[in-house]
Amino acid sequence: MPTSDAIVMLREGHKEIRRLIRSYRALGDPGAVGQLLRALAVYTYIECEGMYPRVSVLAPDTEKTILSLREEHHIAEVLAAELHDMRPEDIAFDAKARLLMDIVERHMDTEDAMWFPHVRATVSRRDLREIGAWMAVLAERAPRRPRRIAQQRVWDAVAA
Repeated sequence: MPTSDAIVMLREGHKEIRRLIRSYRALGDPGAVGQLLRALAVYTYIECEGMYPRVSVLAPDTEKTILSLREEHHIAEVLAAELHDMRPEDIAFDAKARLLMDIVERHMDTEDAMWFPHVRATVSRRDLREIGAWMAVLAERAPRRPRRIAQQRVWDAVAA
């Protein structure tokens, strides 16, 4: 089977993530949040380790956008790690889950509407297939739960 290009792979990831978000919003099933956290862990890993670094070399004009997208990933990772440590009956679980979903949807909307079309126009199909092949390898070794983000206290950062 031919390798999908990177954008096709990421759009497929978007479909699965959107399905899980809809499922949670419709049913309030905390199991959907667990599935979402696993899907996001893999998606974030392959995008940050595979897509972003390669595209930043092949299309240097996307560097500012990639930086912004990475920051959105960071915020989502912090929320996902906190959510992973919570129980569904915790008072903030639903609010945190919905906030994470809102951030992730905004991120995917930005990629779908602006970033993917620009990358498609700038990066060759061959390169996108190569990136997709690398992302498939990364997906096999990707973490299946949110990554712990080291939290630095504000006063530690100011003192440095």
